[in-house]
Amino acid sequence: MDDVLRPLKNQLLELKLKHLAAQLDDFMLTASCSDKPYAELLQDFLAVEIRQRRSVSMDKRLRLANLPTFDTPLDLETYDFAKRTGISKRQIVELTSSFRWIDKAYNILFFGGSGLGKSFLASYIAYKAIEGGYTAIFISMHDLAYLLKTEHLLSRSKARLKRLRACDLLIIDEIGNTVLDRQEGNKLFQLISDFYQQTSLIVISNKGFDDWAQTLGDNVVTAAVMDRLMHKCEMFNIGGDSWRLENQQSILRDLHDQPEIPKKRGRKHDTH
Repeated sequence: MDDVLRPLKNQLLELKLKHLAAQLDDFMLTASCSDKPYAELLQDFLAVEIRQRRSVSMDKRLRLANLPTFDTPLDLETYDFAKRTGISKRQIVELTSSFRWIDKAYNILFFGGSGLGKSFLASYIAYKAIEGGYTAIFISMHDLAYLLKTEHLLSRSKARLKRLRACDLLIIDEIGNTVLDRQEGNKLFQLISDFYQQTSLIVISNKGFDDWAQTLGDNVVTAAVMDRLMHKCEMFNIGGDSWRLENQQSILRDLHDQPEIPKKRGRKHDTH
């Protein structure tokens, strides 16, 4: 059958239907034993290509997103909303059931102390947006400041910023933790101005707006950044105890809980 189907496979490859070409033998075997109408068989055949293309596209968007990894699966069931104030599961479900807010360039602002799951929730929203066909990129303020500072010096910084400017949703983590000089603050303001009413932002910070002026260059830049972020936004001030402190791990407890691992034989270290 391979020789008979080779011309058809070549045609599929010429049409860039490589997933169909790869499974053509199996499909023809299934079709020969099936009573389905031709139209339904063709629909099944094309569905293979569509599924594979969507899967490849999803994988590419996930790699581009650079989402952080967490100790728990990226699922709302692993986030304890009962121990948090200022946010509810219903709100996050609503934000991820429809992404019209991305189409309308709304922003989301997450505020709260360290260890409250702000980055986790932002990553969950980004992941669901990626599932919905959008592009998202996660970046820390420290890394973003470096890119802005070196955009005209390094080609890779320029290329990364080009990708940031082209995405549908940009997540900026730890705003307020990196101290910017006036020039860097102005560059950040320009970036946010470019995104204003064009691209959605999720901003994460463990410092309030009042503290931003100490890290974003000056009061004027801070006020201008806040003005553009808050014009169209959903803001969450999350309270509660740090997840990391609640789940604090101890060396001695870990040693007691784990079975002893046999020592590897090897050269002894000099103890002198």
